[in-house]
Amino acid sequence: MTLGATIKAARKAKGLTLANVASALDVSIQAVSQWESDTTTPTGGRLISLSKVLGVDLATGGGKRELLPYRPEGPTVYTAPLISRVTAGSWSPIVADQPLPPETPSFEIHWEPAGYAFSLEIDGDSMLPEFQSGDVIIVDTGLRPLPGDCVVAALDSEEEATFKKYRPRGADEQGHPVIELYPLNPDYPTLTISAKNPGRIVGTMNEHRRFRRRTK
Repeated sequence: MTLGATIKAARKAKGLTLANVASALDVSIQAVSQWESDTTTPTGGRLISLSKVLGVDLATGGGKRELLPYRPEGPTVYTAPLISRVTAGSWSPIVADQPLPPETPSFEIHWEPAGYAFSLEIDGDSMLPEFQSGDVIIVDTGLRPLPGDCVVAALDSEEEATFKKYRPRGADEQGHPVIELYPLNPDYPTLTISAKNPGRIVGTMNEHRRFRRRTK
């Protein structure tokens, strides 16, 4: 595929007209048309700008260029979908592999998660004063928790996941691990994961975001 054919295919794939591209690059429609017909060739900064507009890498070198996703310079950006506490309670590699609804909001993260990452909005005051209702946490399902870490856990007896501090308490007489999940707010009880009250750690919080709330 020639450079002109690649430009034309990328433009159509993005649903852009010749006029759209020309306007974005501040050039004439005739200039874009000439690029697509290989009459002239965009070079230098114009080629880079065109790559960004079309979302493809046009500067791969060689006489023929493949249609490739455009990757801007800078750190890799990952996304953490915002899910409900119910969904978090059943979160697993199997669940994470399932497509989420297209309208599902997500947060960008600039660190590579060890497993699947999701975001969760804090609801309630059991983790006050450090975590307020409306705050968002980013959870890494592949990050092993350490004592004192904040985790999202799922108890078999509860429908929704819970967000608490992680405190391992060794093992019981049968060798089953015992884990305490304790709140920061002393008005709430400490929960326990054990053989008598089974559950699991879904993931470890790796980022906490608080948004400024403006009042009238």
